[in-house]
Amino acid sequence: MAIHNEHQDKGIGQALITDLSELKSRGVGIVLTYGDPRFYSKVGFRSLSPETIQPPFELSQPEGWLGQSLSGDAIAMLSGQCACVEALSDPKYW
Repeated sequence: MAIHNEHQDKGIGQALITDLSELKSRGVGIVLTYGDPRFYSKVGFRSLSPETIQPPFELSQPEGWLGQSLSGDAIAMLSGQCACVEALSDPKYW
């Protein structure tokens, strides 16, 4: 998720992240993001090891690889490769 600089500090990101119930209702068990741990930890995200779930690109700041279980279960090691939305599918963002 990314919020344009002109629209930051207006609660938009917080609103998007805290309303994960829609994803949960669709059967999504885990949500992943790459961002500021100080922000995302406020809404339930925890640091992940790249070995637990492999990010789509090499991370310039591994502490920013974060996940949240929507099922309440612990996040277990997953095999396979993650993908991201096309707009963020560029190594320069990672």
